[in-house]
Amino acid sequence: MMRTRLALSVATAAAMALLVATAPASAASTGRTDGRPSTRGVIVWTHRVVDGSEQLLIARADGSRQRALTPSAPDTVDKDAQISPGGGWVAYEHDSLGSETIHLVKPNGAGDHVLDLPCADPCFGSDGPTWLSDGRIAFLRVVGPFDPVTGNAVSAVLYSVGVDGNGLRRLSEPGIDGVYEDRYARVSRDRSYVTFQRLRLADGRAALFRMAPDGSHVRQLTPWDLNVDLYDLSTAHSGPTKDLIAFQSVGRGDPDASFVDIGFLPATCRSVGDCTSKIVWMTDNRATGRRNSSPQWSPDGSSFVFIDRPSIDDPNAEIWTTRFGGTQAQRRNISNSVNFDYRPAWGQ
Repeated sequence: MMRTRLALSVATAAAMALLVATAPASAASTGRTDGRPSTRGVIVWTHRVVDGSEQLLIARADGSRQRALTPSAPDTVDKDAQISPGGGWVAYEHDSLGSETIHLVKPNGAGDHVLDLPCADPCFGSDGPTWLSDGRIAFLRVVGPFDPVTGNAVSAVLYSVGVDGNGLRRLSEPGIDGVYEDRYARVSRDRSYVTFQRLRLADGRAALFRMAPDGSHVRQLTPWDLNVDLYDLSTAHSGPTKDLIAFQSVGRGDPDASFVDIGFLPATCRSVGDCTSKIVWMTDNRATGRRNSSPQWSPDGSSFVFIDRPSIDDPNAEIWTTRFGGTQAQRRNISNSVNFDYRPAWGQ
């Protein structure tokens, strides 16, 4: 199975001018009035330790009270954490000795347990959990066997299930198995649509799509050649970030480039052409090779968390927050470890 796991400089003047011009007029609801990012809620991310294992860390959104959320253990990786809408649980992918399972843990570290999902052979595992509601999780379910040449699975599509492990049902549209791989479902604030990332197995290119909550009315948002990977859909009630997607693109689609840029587009755009015309880039890293990635919105949609990495050869990836439309000087550093920190999520 092909598994794409793609990992801020100053923005271009035109892009940042647009972002600042459309920034929220008031920050009263977030406790910020100075243009700095929100400090409400908690941020969870994956931290790579010296032995190569990867654990989850958690901190307040201002970077304080940082601590381990999951233990560090040899040959174990905890990643893709997502905080439930009400803040009661953190769902994450737990990889160990060739298995992929979904765990739930309380933000204080209590109650860590495997989400009991039916996955008998040829089912390989479940990963990439996201929340559709406090009581329901979407995830990628991988079913073998795997093609010996391409490594692709027979099926790798979205399912959803209750937090008690009951009510398993398919979310992806029928007929895509073995051709596409769907993951990272996000539900809109009004729950009228779901966005997701689709990987085209023939060439490994990724694009963003949206669909109705029942899996119908699927339509493409971004072009395949842009190769959009990790992203998040704002759940702001109103304002310029309502229905706004923040996303990362490696090389803006150039397969020979290693820089990563962050961009925005409205999930309400009507076609690939319309969506492409409305993309605004926050960064322009082509000349520097810098890698800014993994944007995830704050719960109120006023701010977002992201990764800043000097280059593909530099292992020091750090977590930062910024206000939508804020300046580089107003960003806040959340992690400053010399080790690799990545895949942040921001929740209640």
